[in-house]
Amino acid sequence: MRRPSSSTTGPTPATVWACGPAQFPLDEDWPVRLIQQVVRAFSRPDDRVVVLPWPTSSSSTGPAVEAVNDLGRRANSESDVEQEPTATADLVITCTPPHQTIAELADQVVLTAARLLRVGGVLVVLTHNDAASGELVDRTGQVVTSAQFADLLYLQHIVAVHAPIHSGRFQVDLNDHDAEELHRARHRAAVRGLPAPHLRIHSDVLVFAQPHDHAARPLANAVIEAGVIR
Repeated sequence: MRRPSSSTTGPTPATVWACGPAQFPLDEDWPVRLIQQVVRAFSRPDDRVVVLPWPTSSSSTGPAVEAVNDLGRRANSESDVEQEPTATADLVITCTPPHQTIAELADQVVLTAARLLRVGGVLVVLTHNDAASGELVDRTGQVVTSAQFADLLYLQHIVAVHAPIHSGRFQVDLNDHDAEELHRARHRAAVRGLPAPHLRIHSDVLVFAQPHDHAARPLANAVIEAGVIR
């Protein structure tokens, strides 16, 4: 028997996730290990799960869809997103593309998720914060703003650690190039009298809920048709 459409998915998960015994990349387009944790935390067997790609992303959602189905949920395929019926998804998962997030795209993706979610359904956004230019670009603020625009309820911010933890310490395995870049960055900071830069080992998982019967639906449809809202 399916639960009532207004129910939530269960207890609130921990706010810090240690993601297993082995390190995995921060810039992985669809990190399967994180997808699995999201599915276990925010859905139940036989739930309807939509893996929602960004319009500008060229990466395949196939591994993510396979991971969802392997856990006993019903996932869409990448080409089925536009055909998904409104207000039937229990969980929508999306992942911001590395090195690219702009306001209009974030609005479009979140409004589409709002259209797909049933009342009480959950949107989970995996973010790729970027420091390749030497300055941290934090995408969480834009995603939260877009979700507020879509009238979704902000539930939780989870820190997903990408490095294993042994004896209470993070075990980070750097290749030669990354180790040299970190050494240079710390040297430059020391010469300039600045705080030493930290090594980034986590990504952010943002969780939202659909609290009502689609006040955002007309806007979502307009965005899909026009491709722009601002």
